[in-house]
Amino acid sequence: MRFTKMHGAGNDFLIFDPEEVEGVDLPALARRACERHFGVGADGILVAAPSERADVRMVYLNSDGSLAEMCGNGIRCLARYARDRGLVSGDALLVETASGMKKVVLNPDGSSRVEMGSPSFGGEVHLHGYTFLRVSMGNPHAVAFLPSAEDVEEIELRRIGPKVERDPLFSGGTNVEFASAGGGGSVRMRIWERGAGETLASGSGSCATAAAALREGLARSPVRVQLDGGVVVVEWDGGEGPLYMSGPAEYVCEGRLLL
Repeated sequence: MRFTKMHGAGNDFLIFDPEEVEGVDLPALARRACERHFGVGADGILVAAPSERADVRMVYLNSDGSLAEMCGNGIRCLARYARDRGLVSGDALLVETASGMKKVVLNPDGSSRVEMGSPSFGGEVHLHGYTFLRVSMGNPHAVAFLPSAEDVEEIELRRIGPKVERDPLFSGGTNVEFASAGGGGSVRMRIWERGAGETLASGSGSCATAAAALREGLARSPVRVQLDGGVVVVEWDGGEGPLYMSGPAEYVCEGRLLL
């Protein structure tokens, strides 16, 4: 089974053509292939599937085998992969996702700008000693702002993240972001990703965090979201219009996975 490994700001994925995984149990494949000791290792798997309504359809599964509605770093990797493999033509793509259609414009260096849609807000909740703002980018997020970047570095993410992710308040679980914003054009963020655990980056998490910071007056657009694996840039006017995310998509390797 042929695969291509890519990453967006350290958020890594195994990408498969649809014919490679025809008839395959995708959740089992994700759990096996994404395991970093006995598999290839990744935060999730992507399938560049055909679409009747768009240029390509993104199928994304987290490393635990669960389906995800959206993945901001993943869609950039999928778009570059689809263009470079000749699955689509041109540099402006329409990608079908489980959270709706997304427009992606590719740059010559493989990075891209994604129209992520409008964020929606669900109010504040208080859990495990922190105040979280609920944000949806087509998938659920719980964003907590801490006093400083040092606090973000020191947060015990592996202890607190799973508790918030699986709290009964979130019926389907949630992504969990801890961030610090000082009112300028940058935000420091770390994430506990639903279905994957701690990851080096999250595109939709960056968008949710930037949107929350802009809404709360803690940042100004464009927002450079500084992640453990790199930087993505988020633009939003704070109104009902769409939010845009720009960032890298890089190749790691190609190979064959033995079943």
